Amino acid sequence: MSKQFEPEIKKFRWLMQEGYISPAEISFYSNFYNIELTNIVNFEGYEVLTPLIIITRPSKFDQVKREIPQAEIADPISRKFPLISLISLEKFINSLVNMKIPFLFFTLWLHRSYYDILSQPAQLLLSTLINLANSSNKYIIKTYNIPSLTSEESAKLPAELERIVCHFKKMLGEKINCDDADWWKYNLWNKSSATTTTTIGRKEIEKLALKYNVSPICLQYVIMYNKNPCHLSSFLLLQIKSDISSSSSS
Repeated sequence: MSKQFEPEIKKFRWLMQEGYISPAEISFYSNFYNIELTNIVNFEGYEVLTPLIIITRPSKFDQVKREIPQAEIADPISRKFPLISLISLEKFINSLVNMKIPFLFFTLWLHRSYYDILSQPAQLLLSTLINLANSSNKYIIKTYNIPSLTSEESAKLPAELERIVCHFKKMLGEKINCDDADWWKYNLWNKSSATTTTTIGRKEIEKLALKYNVSPICLQYVIMYNKNPCHLSSFLLLQIKSDISSSSSS
C-alpha cells in the first residue's frame, strides 16, 4: 500500500486502540467519513484527533487560543464549527441538542475553567447527552475531562434539565412521550447566582443585542448570571440593566 495513506492508517489504528471503533467499522468510516478533515493535534500534553471542540468559559477563549493558535470561536447560529472550536457549555448543549454540529466524529474537551463551577446536575446532564449521542447513529464523541458520576451521584435530573434530554431524544428520532416545552429555558448554575431578571425571554435578549450591537450570549451572561465575560463597559451595563428594569416593570 502506498505510503501516502500511512497517516490515515495511524489515525484509525489509534481509534481502535482507544476502543472507539472496531476493525469491522473501518470500512464504513473510510467510505462515509470525511477522513481528510481528521488530524492529530497536541493539546495539554495529549495527542487528540480533530475535529476538536473545546468547551471553555468565554472569558478563557483568548487564553486557550494562546495554547492552541489554530482554535477559533464556534458560531452555532451560522453552523460554523472550525476544526478546532471554542464554545461555552450552554452553546455546546444547545448545539448538540439541536443537531447543529456538522461532524459525525469529534473530540470533546472540557476545559479546566469549568471545573470549579460545574454543578452535579450540569455534570449529569452533559454525561447523559453524550451517552445518548454515542448510542445513536448520529454522533461519535471521544471525550476528555468529562466527569464520570457514580450511581449514587447520578440522581435524577431537575425537571428543567430533563426537558433538554427529552428534546434531544426527539431530535434523535426516538418516539417518546415526554415534555420538552421551552427546553431552552434552563439554568445550569446555582439558583442563587441568577439575577431577578431571569424571566426575560430570548426575543427581548435579541432586541437588546441588536440595540447595543453586542452578542446575545454576552447579554445572556449579564442577565442570567450577573457575569460579564465579554468585558462590556460599565456605562453599557447600566444602560442594559436600566432597559431591563423598565421592560419588567411595564
